[in-house]
Amino acid sequence: MTDFATAVAAADALVDQLQGHVEDARFVPRFFDTLFGLRTALGSARDRFAAAPVVGDQPGYATVQDRSEQAMALGRVLAPEDDAVARYAAAVERAIAALGAPAAAPRPALRGTLRLKPEPLHTVAAAPPPAEPYYTSLVKLFPVEAVTLYPLATGIAAGDAGLRIALIGVILLFVVALRWFATQDAGGRVDVPAIAVAVVSFALYAASLGGFGYLPGGAAQTTQLLAFLTVMWVALVPYALRRARR
Repeated sequence: MTDFATAVAAADALVDQLQGHVEDARFVPRFFDTLFGLRTALGSARDRFAAAPVVGDQPGYATVQDRSEQAMALGRVLAPEDDAVARYAAAVERAIAALGAPAAAPRPALRGTLRLKPEPLHTVAAAPPPAEPYYTSLVKLFPVEAVTLYPLATGIAAGDAGLRIALIGVILLFVVALRWFATQDAGGRVDVPAIAVAVVSFALYAASLGGFGYLPGGAAQTTQLLAFLTVMWVALVPYALRRARR
């Protein structure tokens, strides 16, 4: 069983550990204040405990020692190692350097997102950027935004052929305007062939659904023929365009 002297010694060791943490310059001021308050409170409790010792061994002495040793172990875990402090200091220095660097010119988030190839690096003897996957190019060239708007246009037209064609024209202008910004590179150059492919893709899609009227064979012939042409166009043009740019 733990005697009184051993229990007080454990509390003293905990006070010394807290004192060491308080004097360590690695701790931020707020943590410093917290540790200082804990050390003071613990010292006062230890003094009161030592002022009225009970003769003989008591279970309370063992409890004091156990709790003190547990607290000291936690304190060792919380104390940062020199390597950790050095890494943190290096990260802070890098952040300060980055904050002091000249800001780059703002660039709209939309610009360049629909270009078929990544922008080349302006470095000497730089390796050409890797080609993006074929299906990525296909998705970029097919105007999903226009396909989403087309059912709304036909609903608004409600059988009026003239109004339907006019709304299709508005959607085509929207595709051109959107992709005018979305295909620009860092120098502001627009990918005109990619825009033209997107416009033709939507025009074929709308025609396959009777947006411009029907062929002499009726709705079935119009849908089947133009749907076939749309699939062939959308599948082959991205491949041809990618090869032409290599």
